Amino acid sequence: MNQEKESKTILNRRRFLILLGIIFGAIIAGLEFLKQIGITAINKFRIRSIEQNPAFDPATWKLTIDGLVNKPLAISYDELLKLESEEQVSDFHCVEGWSVQNVKWKGVRLKVLFNKAGILPEAGFASFHSASGLYSDSLSIKESLEPDVMLAYMMNDAPLPEEQGLPLRLLMPRMFGYKNVKWVNRITLTKEQETGYWENLGYQTDGVSYP
Repeated sequence: MNQEKESKTILNRRRFLILLGIIFGAIIAGLEFLKQIGITAINKFRIRSIEQNPAFDPATWKLTIDGLVNKPLAISYDELLKLESEEQVSDFHCVEGWSVQNVKWKGVRLKVLFNKAGILPEAGFASFHSASGLYSDSLSIKESLEPDVMLAYMMNDAPLPEEQGLPLRLLMPRMFGYKNVKWVNRITLTKEQETGYWENLGYQTDGVSYP
């Protein structure tokens, strides 16, 4: 009888170890899958990127503002940091269903830049381009000037991490993350709205995450 109990105990342990191995194997496989499709988790953010982090040299980097403006601009990183800045705490929402709450950002409101460049009357939209040239998205001028929209260069009291868009990213809290372009180095004002990277693949142009 004792031998039978002992055999059952050994069998149950084996089953437990097998199950444990399956679980760990699934976790490892899942992490490898996420790695292969370009997703990592950093500071509660799941980082998905279609491009590698562009190189950033603060001595040569420029933010270009062109298109339908009175005065095209090329602003250096030092000049950017000297512009009127603001801080805010807002939530970040991803179209994949996850969010990060109470993120602290610091940056420049777009109205500061638009006032320097001067918006021509026919301009209706602003396109934001990443430094790699692969990714872009757009907002209307009205959306760009909403009170909590900014070009952020700091997150949680530190310069943006590379994965978060160093040196500059668009922040539009009420829209999903794909509208929040990272590594911004060019803003072009246009008459018609340009379609963004993910919108060309079926995502909504307005990108609204909440009413």
